[in-house]
Parts: sequence; structure tokens; C-alpha cells
Amino acid sequence: MTNELFENLLYEEEGTGIDFKKEQYRFAEASDEERSELVKDILGFANAWRRTTAYILVGVEEIRGGRSNVIGIPASEQLDDHSLQQFMNYLVNTPVRFNYRAFSYEGKQVGIFVIDEGQQRPIHLTRNYGRLEKDKVYVRRGSSTDPNKPASPTEIAQMGVGRPRDRAKLLVEFAQVDRDDTIGTRLEKTGEHCTMPARKDIPKPADPEQQYPFGISMRDPMRTHNGNYYRELAEYEFLTRLCRAVRITVKNVGEVAANNVRMELAVPMGSGILPLLDLPEKPARKWMMGRPLPHGMRPVFRRDPGDVNIDQNNDRFRIEIDCKDLQPGRRIWSDKFYIGAATTGEYPINGEVLADNLPTPQPFTLT
Repeated sequence: MTNELFENLLYEEEGTGIDFKKEQYRFAEASDEERSELVKDILGFANAWRRTTAYILVGVEEIRGGRSNVIGIPASEQLDDHSLQQFMNYLVNTPVRFNYRAFSYEGKQVGIFVIDEGQQRPIHLTRNYGRLEKDKVYVRRGSSTDPNKPASPTEIAQMGVGRPRDRAKLLVEFAQVDRDDTIGTRLEKTGEHCTMPARKDIPKPADPEQQYPFGISMRDPMRTHNGNYYRELAEYEFLTRLCRAVRITVKNVGEVAANNVRMELAVPMGSGILPLLDLPEKPARKWMMGRPLPHGMRPVFRRDPGDVNIDQNNDRFRIEIDCKDLQPGRRIWSDKFYIGAATTGEYPINGEVLADNLPTPQPFTLT
């Protein structure tokens, strides 16, 4: 989600492609009846007749005929996409292709449900839930989904006509570092941001080989004196205290294979986030047989699924993860890399997942 797209959505009126909610849906500690309101709305959009992506903007008040008003919601009310996915797809006959994103706009937090076009309709509950009945197909008509007017048999028959099956659908989440478990789109890490002394204020260690009397050197020819030892030690302490390991996973939740899949995440310079491919090794006062390569400089002979590459320019860091081909239901886990933040807070990282058979890059946000 970009600011430009979000601003354009504010000028749209409620219909089969968009809905505005001033308050967040009741979910975490809600009853089945309260949660069924969220289920109804997602099913209504998923089953609706439309050709574009649909959005539910939470924390926005609709202004008909003008620009809708961004009210915002507390950050504590943001929902977890992973929990929503598990909850919804446990209830229905076929997976709903949607995701939830936390988004910051003009200093206010909003929630965004994104419901893909081209769903495998009809989608219905496999058991009664709250105010909703199993096997009934709830569909959004116009600006609302009426639970008392589910789809007719004729409408249901039409839903199966011309069903698109040629697009991949990819789900991107954080993963556990030490095992192959998913976490969701929100991750909490704790680090320590230390103040680095100015480079000129860090002394260089004296070469002990130069201190032998009578000018007789006892230098070991197999070892090299490290004149930047204290500077490297300061950098080592700074980065290892600040940065923590993360992993990302992508799963093909669609019906067709995704070919040549690649994830790209952009981190603007000055955003307060520092991504690293590796942490530095603890420096030594002397090097054996010359110096090792600096951290982050690996010789790459081939690219395997899950390989991570980080480059930067004056404007941004770019994190690239190569995932190769993904068959339906298959998941790829990235290698670990490292992220640190300068201050405590929430940091949305926007990315795109690309594949040969995706008509356009699929955006996602990790926080």
C-alpha cells in the first residue's frame, strides 16, 4: 500500500470494491457473534462480482461525495494477519485470498483489509458461526452485505463460470529464526542502541613488534598486526548489540505454480532501520595469513532458494530474496539476516513479491 493509492481510495464511495469502518472489528477477545461481523464482510467481498482488488479501510469515516476522513485507530487495536488467515480459512470451504496490513498515514494508524479479485467462488461456511449459517453464500451487493439475503441458486451457479485459475497467490510472513514456524506479519525484537565514539577519538593500538630493544624484530611472519583493532571492536559491539536475526517465508496459497519468485523489500535511508546480511566477527589483534573478508562480503557461486542479498544506494537499502519456483502449497524459508532500529517504535517495511505469472508485483507490508 502506497500513500498515493491510499489517498485515491479516500475519494471512492462504498461499493463492491471498498468499505470504510470508523472502528476496528472486534476480534481478539470477542464472542462468535461479534466476530461474525468480520466474517460476513470478508465473505461478502470475496463472493462479490468485481474485477479489481477490494479494500476495507479501518479507522476511516466515509464522506459521500468527498474525501473520506481518516480518524485512525490505536496501534494496540491492529490485528495480526496470520491469526486472521488461520481463523477465516478454518471456517470456509475454500481459502479466501486476503490479507490485513497496518498502515500509517499522516501520523495516524489505520488497518487495511485487501481482498483479491478472482476468488474461487462460491465461498461459504462449513458450519454455523455466530449470526451466520453454514452453506449459505453471503455476497456484497452495492455498499453492504445483507446476511438475510444470501446468493440465490442462479447467482451461485454463475459464480463458477469463467473462474480464473491462472494466477499465483503468494503469502509473505516472518518466520522463526531457529525453526520452520511462521510468526505472521508483525515481529517484536529487542536490541540496544549504543552511541558510537567518533572514529578520530578511537586510538590505534601500537604494534608490539616495534617495541623490541636494539631494533631487533621478533615479528611472526604468519601473523599481521591489526592497526584498526579498537575501531573494529567498537563496530562489533555496536552492531551485535543493536541488530537481531530475522527470517522471512513465502508460501504459494494459490492454485497454480508461481514461477521465478523473488521478494524485494525497500528500507529508505533515514527510516531508523539498519538491515545487515551478516554481523561482524569479533576482531583479533593479529590476523593469521592476511585479513579476512569484511562481514557481508560472501563469494557467491550460485543462488539457492531462500538466499538473501542486501544492497544500498544513497536513498535506500534493498533486501532481495530469491525463491525460485513454488508449487501450490509449497513454502520457502529465507536465510537469516539482521535488522536493528535506532529507537523503540513500529517500523512498517514495504515490499513486493514478483513472479513470471503474476500480472503485476504483489505488494505486502511487514512490521
